[in-house]
Amino acid sequence: MPEQTSVALNDCRLPVPVYAQAPTGTKDDLAIHRLRPHPLLTTLDLDDGEHVVAFVPSLSQVAVLNQAALALIQRLPLAEAAEAAEVYGALVRLVEMGLLVTTDNPALPCPAEPTTLVAWLHLTNACNLRCTYCYIEKNHEAMSLATAYQAIEASIAAARRYGYRELALKYAGGEPLLAFDTLVATHQYAQEQCAAAGLGLAATVLTNGTGLTAPRVARLRELGLDVTVSLDGAATSNDQQRPMCNGTGSTAAIMAGLERARAGGIHPTVALTITSTSLAGVPALVQWLLERDLPFTLSFARDHTCGRSHRDLLADEATLIEGMRTIYATVAANPPSWSLLGALLDRTDLSHAHGQACAAGSHYLVIDHHGRIAACQMAQHMPVADIYHEDPLGAIRHDERLPLGRHVDTKEGCRTCVWRYWCGGGCPLATLRATGRTDIQSPDCNIYKALYPDLLRLEGLRLLHQC
Repeated sequence: MPEQTSVALNDCRLPVPVYAQAPTGTKDDLAIHRLRPHPLLTTLDLDDGEHVVAFVPSLSQVAVLNQAALALIQRLPLAEAAEAAEVYGALVRLVEMGLLVTTDNPALPCPAEPTTLVAWLHLTNACNLRCTYCYIEKNHEAMSLATAYQAIEASIAAARRYGYRELALKYAGGEPLLAFDTLVATHQYAQEQCAAAGLGLAATVLTNGTGLTAPRVARLRELGLDVTVSLDGAATSNDQQRPMCNGTGSTAAIMAGLERARAGGIHPTVALTITSTSLAGVPALVQWLLERDLPFTLSFARDHTCGRSHRDLLADEATLIEGMRTIYATVAANPPSWSLLGALLDRTDLSHAHGQACAAGSHYLVIDHHGRIAACQMAQHMPVADIYHEDPLGAIRHDERLPLGRHVDTKEGCRTCVWRYWCGGGCPLATLRATGRTDIQSPDCNIYKALYPDLLRLEGLRLLHQC
């Protein structure tokens, strides 16, 4: 059983590409007599040995195998043509998933470049919450409609210049629902202009959820917009970490917004930021989300310059690992219908191979309310171009002050790691602020490596549960 992906277009994640199709041709074309397990094929027990989860790090899809399938793999290469004919269909499927090869020392192929350009539109600085880890200085400044239209035109021009096939827009702030009219008009313009340019279009609204009224939900659904809502744990920790601007808790209002979205036909993704404050309350929230089949993502808090007492929110390695395993146990008790591989371990994504942990620095335009363009939403104070620049994406890619787009193969400590194309090297801005470099492994590397087996077992249990 292969894993299935669920795309959450939040933060700066790279959109998930479509997997390659199954091999075609005759049995001779497949060289079935030379098939053998990939040298990096790894299995982990799931249920006292009856099933295993199988994968090739950085390459394959994730599969659950029973003992018969595992025994078949262990017998390869097959000497008898008759036996090969009997199991041909199973072998083709295992080749399709990347678990079998015909050479002794296959190299991990360098991941293909993304075909989607991501553009973050910072619609407003205004917000009705005062989250402790937020990097935006709150005021009433907002993007004008003229600037928004020009931002769309600049994004489309960049996509066409570099041969992207799709534009992915993220409407953010501040709280973008406080600029709802601008959001609606901008997206309608984006739909018209992308259609005229022959570009695909995906878009999501990154919101705190408190402003998801029934009329707004209906309008967002009519426009085909996805919704990502931030919510960080059970009421006590979330209210402490994400209070309203008047100091009261926000949890009840956010959960009510989520319920209105569901009632209105939108299935939002919930983005959880893991901090030392929120960690203990996350399992209870995860249980609530699982009961409603709402997809969610787990990301670690980032270091930045604006958060109040921000360093106190960064949990240490041992605490994070223990806390994440508690969250995973909650998920294991009620497995969701959607894939876990790209959602439950910060910027890592075990659903497909990729050369960077995020789009920042290479496939990403962050456009602020003044029309200035930066490489990352957390670096809006360091713009490199504006919406009138001839080649803003080129300016980002060649910016030596903030070289965020380094490929994982160029990073010290990553080049020979078997996980590198599922990890991508971690958040480059977090690495820069922790080490002064972006050509080195993530400061969260030990956390990722400790939790990869846990996450893969969890995905295997989810797949088994779906059968």
